[in-house]
Amino acid sequence: MEQKVPSLWQSLTRSFPWSDMIFGFLVPKIIFLYGLNRKMPFFWGAIALIWCVGVFLIEHVKVRKVNVFAVLAVLMILIRVVVVIAQKDPKMYLILLALDNILIGAICLLSLFFRKSAAQFFAEGMGVHVPEKIKQSQYYDSAWRIVTAVIGLIYMLFSLALVLLKTNNLSIVGQIDMFASWPLLIIVFIFCIQFPKWYWRKYSLY
Repeated sequence: MEQKVPSLWQSLTRSFPWSDMIFGFLVPKIIFLYGLNRKMPFFWGAIALIWCVGVFLIEHVKVRKVNVFAVLAVLMILIRVVVVIAQKDPKMYLILLALDNILIGAICLLSLFFRKSAAQFFAEGMGVHVPEKIKQSQYYDSAWRIVTAVIGLIYMLFSLALVLLKTNNLSIVGQIDMFASWPLLIIVFIFCIQFPKWYWRKYSLY
């Protein structure tokens, strides 16, 4: 019996390091933002940092793996606590969020000048299955380049919206940090799956 080949969606969802992202990034971010809303950013920020270090050390000792998400979470929390929360400046917090998104957008757009775009590098690095027929066509690279360009522009526009947003409530800014970024990430993730499938079907490759 012929073995069923996993779809692009199945391949990506199976390969994505969900546990690394949830325990290394999402959980400490929730802890920190909980402390921000409780007006105890330093105490809960310290708890979040201890969590990140714990996750990093456990994975490194147990499976000899570096949890990149935990490292990113540490940097994110330190920057927000030291640079923004200490000054209690919501506008600076928004600017910092904007810089986070500008960085992601810039990485995506700059990668277009290299042989492999960021989306292609990410997909191939996770071992996403794509039929050889598609890989050998001219539309393989172009699909990932379009995805990368769109993602880069989305993050650039999102960062602009954050800069233009005016609020003096630090708790509201913290909620924006938590809830605005995750829906955006989900949208980007779905787009990374659906657009290449539609694009390759358009040229009768899928």
